[in-house]
Amino acid sequence: MSLNPRLEMRAISLAFSGFPALTQVDFTLRAGSVHALTGANGAGKSTLMAVLSGIWDHYQGQILLDGEPVSLRSPRDAKALGIHLVQQEVDAALVPGLSIAENIMLDALSEGGLRYRWGETRRRARAALAQLDIALDVNRRIDSCTLAEKQHVLLARALSHHCRYLILDEPTAPLDQHESERLFAVVRRLQAQGMGVVFISHRIHELKAICDTLTVLRDGRLIESGPMAALSGEQIVEKMLGHALDTLYPPRRPAPCDDVLLAVDGLHDDTLLHDISLRLRKGEILGIAGLAGAGKTELCKALFGASKSTLRQGELAGRPWRPTDPADSVARGLALVPEERRKEGIFIDEPIAMNLAASADGSFTRWGLFGRRDAWRWAQEVIQRLGIRASGPGQPLRRLSGGNQQKVAIGKWLRGDNDVLIFDEPTKGVDVKAKTDLFNLIDGLAREGKGIIYASGEFAELVGLCDRICVLWDGRIVAELDGREASEETLLLYSTGGTPA
Repeated sequence: MSLNPRLEMRAISLAFSGFPALTQVDFTLRAGSVHALTGANGAGKSTLMAVLSGIWDHYQGQILLDGEPVSLRSPRDAKALGIHLVQQEVDAALVPGLSIAENIMLDALSEGGLRYRWGETRRRARAALAQLDIALDVNRRIDSCTLAEKQHVLLARALSHHCRYLILDEPTAPLDQHESERLFAVVRRLQAQGMGVVFISHRIHELKAICDTLTVLRDGRLIESGPMAALSGEQIVEKMLGHALDTLYPPRRPAPCDDVLLAVDGLHDDTLLHDISLRLRKGEILGIAGLAGAGKTELCKALFGASKSTLRQGELAGRPWRPTDPADSVARGLALVPEERRKEGIFIDEPIAMNLAASADGSFTRWGLFGRRDAWRWAQEVIQRLGIRASGPGQPLRRLSGGNQQKVAIGKWLRGDNDVLIFDEPTKGVDVKAKTDLFNLIDGLAREGKGIIYASGEFAELVGLCDRICVLWDGRIVAELDGREASEETLLLYSTGGTPA
């Protein structure tokens, strides 16, 4: 082994259907380093790491490990060399129906040797979780786990299998502040043990806190690579975008009118929600604040009819209403952009145009036949309106960045006559520029008179965007604040069960 262990990528280029995703990119990861990789959505971050983890085999360029050329043409090749990727979309890497232990030890089980030794499988799974200071019942089915728990399972899988270089793609996206800090402690411990870690994130404050080296990509090209301390957060954002970012949030809208679009009194579910009551007015953005586990996702799904709930009294667009199922909700003018977009919001292997047409009002179907030409024309309009970075309406969603996938998940609702739109963590895994685009889009929908429910654990977004904010804690609304008067500190205090002095 080299006295200076490192993993090098030299002049890496990659294209999809003639559309360049990476152009002559260099990247070096040294043992014992935490290396930040950042850039706007579509910059090529995940694509570059997909090459390094063996997912894309048609790249051009050279990869070296400890100074020796290596060929990475499959994930098995990468794992054999100790290169492991913990990807952003956790469900895509897990096997439903299997236990936590089986999912953690999946790589080892596929190599044989543990096939019938389930006691050893469980023991090694517990040992991997112990490295993360995480206590989980390894006999539980993976289907019962939260997003944060699933992310821990994937991280434990990497640590259990000869990991020398660890790639973390948006690792804190499903985690609350406490869980993120615990992850940082784990990363620092791995760094001290000599592991090289790639940390992909759009959260600049996280990168400044945990990383010693920085690489910035833009439009598939290398823009900056060097010590993290050499650049301020503002300078990093400017390099990501190619220009200074003047404002993140749109100007404040006039106060919404008094017309109530949605009224909820006494909403309960079978697991967490208790006695939820709220009002959503025409042209209003109503924030739902809360930490992980507070009930934000449960509330969004209950309102959309995607989970069972009971409601003492409800009203939608002036008529009595109770959530029953998603189809009824769509027919009544409700739309949901879910937190887990790949699992519940999009068809990842279908083209952009088919995804955008999936929730349309039937205008693309005539005499039972799907009008492909009209759907493709509409998709091109949405691509231009939302700034979706893609080669065209026929590009499969799997080849888009996370932020562009999210724009498609939102864009599919723009054709229908939806009065109420529910957004559950809409900016998760989305970079600064794409966030600004989404904020302007949501603000524009509110100015058109739509009612917006915006559920998020990003308190700065709620303060910057919302007219009113309801705070969830342990499945209950514990506070309601004016958006112009709210602060991140107050929201955090209520979200942890506290009250102001």
